[in-house]
Amino acid sequence: MRFYVIPLIGVILFYLDIILTRLSPINVFNETFIVVPRLTFLYLLIIAVYKNPKVAIILAIVTGIFTDIYFGGIYGVYTFGYTIFVIMMDKLFKVFYRDILMMVILLICSVVFLEIWVMIFYGFLGIASINIIQIILFRFIPTVFFNLICLIIIFPFVLKLLERNTN
Repeated sequence: MRFYVIPLIGVILFYLDIILTRLSPINVFNETFIVVPRLTFLYLLIIAVYKNPKVAIILAIVTGIFTDIYFGGIYGVYTFGYTIFVIMMDKLFKVFYRDILMMVILLICSVVFLEIWVMIFYGFLGIASINIIQIILFRFIPTVFFNLICLIIIFPFVLKLLERNTN
């Protein structure tokens, strides 16, 4: 059973990402805010730090492919992004102690960098228009706050499940 726990949590979070994506865009005071849940991505980074980076890389490739197929118009954006950020998180946390606050800060920074990666890639291809002020105000800030709230809620449960059901 322990072998299936890590991928099963990833699948559940992927479907939760899909469900939460349906809530976006959010219209408040005649402004449209785009919230992008990154629960699967956060989970992959947590696995890279607290469990096995090799498993995290394999799951990053698999979930990246699924994300590219389901959300992306260009295949490889999320697969490559997820994999690179998992490898970077593994390397960064060899330098830092596994402090919870530092982990949360790096996870949220990783979400921002993934959003920048996607926006630059889509902007370069002409799929998305890049207006820095609008992207920061109406996409990055709501996405960061939403993912921070989700991280605070889900992070303890994921850590407890990983500790109890693996190794």
